Amino acid sequence: MMKKGLLFLFVLWIGLGYIVQAQSTYDSITLDGSSALPLLENNFTQNWNISPAAHLGMRVKYHLGSIQLGIRYNRYSSGNPVYEDGSFDSYFIYVGWEYPFSFSNRLSFAPGLRFGNNYMAFDNPATYPATGVWGEYIFDPHESEFAYELFGRLEYSFTKNPWSLHSTFSYNRTLTYHPMPVSMLSFGISRSFATPSWLKSFFK
Repeated sequence: MMKKGLLFLFVLWIGLGYIVQAQSTYDSITLDGSSALPLLENNFTQNWNISPAAHLGMRVKYHLGSIQLGIRYNRYSSGNPVYEDGSFDSYFIYVGWEYPFSFSNRLSFAPGLRFGNNYMAFDNPATYPATGVWGEYIFDPHESEFAYELFGRLEYSFTKNPWSLHSTFSYNRTLTYHPMPVSMLSFGISRSFATPSWLKSFFK
């Protein structure tokens, strides 16, 4: 009986959130800027040194939650002599969705999902040495692979102020031949704006 009651309260909470969100759909745009540090060492991160990330994103309120667009930059430098010449730049370009839960007027938590492509630019692409009449073959220095990310963002909003602070824990996995799992913790600042009428019309 208690389980049914808790389930009912959860569904009611989601339903009320949907009504509130629907009334404010497209009303505001939030721009995010943050930097992230890698966490939770694994087989991949043991072989690569990951620089602090630079992230820019945008959130738009939708009927149920918010839609996201963004890009995050990381620099990967070899931490293993085997991959000495394999350093590369990474640009994760994504779309995503989140659903915020408000603890108070100022504090909220939003779990969500992002997916997109991880564009990688290698400093020294591998080269097959010249043999016979075929000559050497240089691999393409650019690679693009599908990636997805699970995240949870804790956000503190200032009263009667469009600015807010946020911290996000994320788990990103790029589906290369040998997958690239990376966990990160970010800290950043956000600024909300009223959506211009022409942009509202575009979204609709």
